[in-house]
Amino acid sequence: MDTKTPMKTKFFDSSSISMVRVVLRVRPFLLRENLDARSCVSLNGDAGDDGVAVYLKDPDSCRNECYQLDAFYGRDDDNVKQIFDREVNPLIPGIFQGFNATVLAYGATGSGKTFTMQGTDDLPGLMPLTMSTILSICEKSGTKAEISYYEVYMDRCWDLLEVKANEIAVWDDKYGQVHLKGLSSIPVNSMSEFREAYSCGVQRRKVAHTGLNGVSSRSHGVLVISVISEGVVTGKINLIDLAGNEDNRRTCNEGIRLQESAKINQSLFALSNVVYALNNNLPRVPYRESKLTRILQDSLGGTSRALMVACLNPGEYHESLHTVSLAARSRHISNKVSSNPKVEDTPKVKIDMEAKLQAWLESKGKTKSVHRMMAIRSPLMVTNQTSISQTSVKKLGCHRSANAKLAGKGQRDAFVAARNLFGGEPPAASHLWEPIQNLHLASPTKENERDTSAEENVLVSDSDNPLEPEKKYTELSPLREALSPIDSNAKQNSVDGCSPILKPMTPKTPLLSANTENMHMEGTCQKFNAWSTNLKTSLIKEYIHFLNTANR
Repeated sequence: MDTKTPMKTKFFDSSSISMVRVVLRVRPFLLRENLDARSCVSLNGDAGDDGVAVYLKDPDSCRNECYQLDAFYGRDDDNVKQIFDREVNPLIPGIFQGFNATVLAYGATGSGKTFTMQGTDDLPGLMPLTMSTILSICEKSGTKAEISYYEVYMDRCWDLLEVKANEIAVWDDKYGQVHLKGLSSIPVNSMSEFREAYSCGVQRRKVAHTGLNGVSSRSHGVLVISVISEGVVTGKINLIDLAGNEDNRRTCNEGIRLQESAKINQSLFALSNVVYALNNNLPRVPYRESKLTRILQDSLGGTSRALMVACLNPGEYHESLHTVSLAARSRHISNKVSSNPKVEDTPKVKIDMEAKLQAWLESKGKTKSVHRMMAIRSPLMVTNQTSISQTSVKKLGCHRSANAKLAGKGQRDAFVAARNLFGGEPPAASHLWEPIQNLHLASPTKENERDTSAEENVLVSDSDNPLEPEKKYTELSPLREALSPIDSNAKQNSVDGCSPILKPMTPKTPLLSANTENMHMEGTCQKFNAWSTNLKTSLIKEYIHFLNTANR
């Protein structure tokens, strides 16, 4: 006996409210069971607008329970084919129009869930029947189909189509849709290709013998059939074979089987918590309590059509009562059905990731280290003040002092002699600052490559008025830039496309004529080149030492 009611909403509306549809399937008694036993499940009257009334009666007591479901399918051998024709087949055309659907088999262990979804060669289940119908529509519409098959074992997702074990990560996209990262997919063009791929996945799925079932599923199996149009997934249907909840006092599970049973019961309990939260409009729905509820997030309170097939063992009253109770409560869950969001080739708004990173670092108080790195990467920053700060000059002097330690003993002696050039009294600051303003030190990385002729690039002035130096500068290295950050103002020059350099500025007197400048320049060059290399090096170090010790 089977009874059904028409579905409440259309499947092809762009946006509509759809209730989770719940149907009941009662499997026949098996040969090893008592064929004369009386079924604990019965149907009272015909189907009405509010579904069917299903009665559960305990054979050992007078306890009766009544629940409202959408349809009832009795103990006929072909009731799986009836469920497909009346319940699953109307979902398939919506997949080609951009909608998603989910069909899940729920029930206790040994209630016929796997038979309902997989079937046999003679009596195919919902999975092969759905695949056959989709392939026939794909052939007419010019679209393609792909399948993915995975299991949720011990609250971890594993790809069943991969030869090597491959764990899958469950992610959410910006639309709130659940995606499985790393899940493989196989294109299917015929039923022979589907059977070949699907049979390999079935063999890899975890099954074991228990006290109540000779071939008990130890994981939740999920078959995903996707419709591809112009390289984009149009819609998909999820066919889920849930593992059954188990009473370990009856199954006599031990060791790993006991652990598997605990994980199965835990995930099904999380499913009941989700159903309870949705029915009572709680502000938080605990989807993240298990991987199973994460996967079912779009089917329970989400945006896809959902069909639950509650499977019952007619000889087990308590298990049937638990199954029908959850199924009846799931019937009140509403989904806001909508089509899949279109995938855009390019985003409309370009996101400035550098600005977002900078804002995050500022919120964490890490901007100081970032600014230090920026000083190393970028050219020296130039400000508008008129002199270089004493702190910056000290850093430069420390850097040069470190390089001076590498000099030989001869240079050390020359350096000591050079310190006596000024006599017994210290020189005036005005006489030493003028040559230094025209002095530009080369990068320390180039120091080993300089010869005597290269010293012409370093110019000093022996007059009271500062002169313009020759525009021969060497590029500052990143190390030089990092060790001399400038806080005060300096003038930025750029010569022949080279990197900008810093030139210390002091108050200047009116410049002499061009001829006078040339005479001073030539005289300075001749005097400076006449000195030995060691003496010139010592003089330069003496100037730097003075800058580090003298006041402004």
